[in-house]
Amino acid sequence: MKHVKPVSRQDAWNFIVARYRDLTPDELKHLHGQQDAHGLDIVLHLFQEYSALRLGRSLTPGEVASAESQIAGWRFEVILPLRRLHRALKDPPGFAPVQPESAQALRTLIARAELEAEQVELYALCDWLSSMAATQTHGVDQPHR
Repeated sequence: MKHVKPVSRQDAWNFIVARYRDLTPDELKHLHGQQDAHGLDIVLHLFQEYSALRLGRSLTPGEVASAESQIAGWRFEVILPLRRLHRALKDPPGFAPVQPESAQALRTLIARAELEAEQVELYALCDWLSSMAATQTHGVDQPHR
């Protein structure tokens, strides 16, 4: 049985928040460009860095695909609609007769909800990786001898 470092939800969250804050403006522009043009999930992208750097485990392309399938519904049904609303309220919306202050207050609430939804996604990724590690540690993925 091999030893596997535990996946700490809080450590993972602290890591990706710090990593995101440390990105240069060019790196942020690139990531957001990839997100908008190709559907890059920045949380999953940073989780891969967390796994490699903090846990010493680089995820294989198959594992990344498995992780993506675990969070796809949450991302599609919760995170993306919140992101669309957040962006729609960036400038005073021309589609509704509201005061800019009201739109900004709502945008702030939606931004907080989007961030919390991303944290839920990250926690699901942590649980997924913990489950995979436990399965591999207990030999379920090991060939029978």
